Amino acid sequence: MDTGKLANWRGQIFTAAWFLYAGYYICRKDIAPGSEASTSHLAVSLACFGATYAIGQVTGGILADRVGARRTALTGAVISIVCTCLLAWLSQRPALALMLQLGNGFGQGFGWPAMLKLIGGWFRRGERDRVLGWWSTSYILGGLLATSLTAWLVVHAGVAARTDFFPAHIVSSGVLLCAAIFFYRQTANPPQDLPAAAVCPDSSARQIQAGAWSEILASREIRVISITYFFLKMTRYTLLFWLPLYLTSSMGESQHSADHIASYLELFGFLGPLAAGYAVQRWFGERRLALGSGMLFALAFVCLLHPVLATSGWFGMALSISLIGILIYGADVLLSAMAVLEAVPDELHGRAAGFVNGIGSVGQMLSPFLVTVFVSRLGWTKLFDLFVCFSLVAGVICAFGARRQTSHTSRPNRSMLGTPEVPV
Repeated sequence: MDTGKLANWRGQIFTAAWFLYAGYYICRKDIAPGSEASTSHLAVSLACFGATYAIGQVTGGILADRVGARRTALTGAVISIVCTCLLAWLSQRPALALMLQLGNGFGQGFGWPAMLKLIGGWFRRGERDRVLGWWSTSYILGGLLATSLTAWLVVHAGVAARTDFFPAHIVSSGVLLCAAIFFYRQTANPPQDLPAAAVCPDSSARQIQAGAWSEILASREIRVISITYFFLKMTRYTLLFWLPLYLTSSMGESQHSADHIASYLELFGFLGPLAAGYAVQRWFGERRLALGSGMLFALAFVCLLHPVLATSGWFGMALSISLIGILIYGADVLLSAMAVLEAVPDELHGRAAGFVNGIGSVGQMLSPFLVTVFVSRLGWTKLFDLFVCFSLVAGVICAFGARRQTSHTSRPNRSMLGTPEVPV
């Protein structure tokens, strides 16, 4: 196929994947922290969601490698849409609401491995880091939009809430439905003149898939990334869901001011993956873990300085939260996306992404309970000391892996495009 047609199709794939994963986040972040009295209930809800999300990651990774990224992504979206929509009527029935949250977590887990499989298939080695840096803005900015949308709907749906009907869930599922329809249409009917290797994986690909988990678990780089990501994701999700409550309880901010300041985590966080993508392309090359360890140590330093910056006034608080967001999201995408796609053959991208994010999601699942125990004993003022510990541990593990990181330049690329994903 000619270069122009290929470029157009890849741009179409990128756009569709961006909107779909942003839509995923609209249905993921429709839980508002509320008051400190609801802390225990929120912790249980987030932990249950995290548990099935981890299972969904591994399941989605297997499906993405076996039946294709497009089908897997749409299947997860449908599960999430149905569960979120039903919550509009069943949120006040604890048992049913919990089952729906479990189902939503499982469906949400399909999204990440499917999207990485899709992008890893259509973009070549050497350009993926930059592409992933831009694509990752989908879940960062999508998460910010989800938080704002949820807050607005909660404020303007008081009457409906008293009738046990929560329109916020209808709106969230409707947004994801529109994104899924857009993705379905944009990724249908790929150009017919694709290279043969792009249409049908060769026999070597099928042989690799037969021993998929053995190869993934044998990869030292994957093991290092998984353990590092466990601590990083624990930090990220603690901040995402508990930062506003920390600001009101410890810093004396009003709810409106706390929500506004907390939004800087994602509002400026998208700069981190962009910077990481260009840094890898220009200076670090295969040494992604070295860059990751540097970002994690910098994160620990900023978290250590946070109490000083936070007490210096509004600007210091905003600067601290913004820098933390940049470093967290930069390291997040660098490890869970860029490094993972380069660590395994193209045919195993789905499983590897699902495995790494599944391990990270165990940290996500444990973080609510860890926060409630930590805060009950030491108070909200010490919360950032916990982040310093997490970041240092993750940085040390990542640095240790970087020292013994082997070059992947000798790994053969299986096709010009790295086995592009063809919608089926």
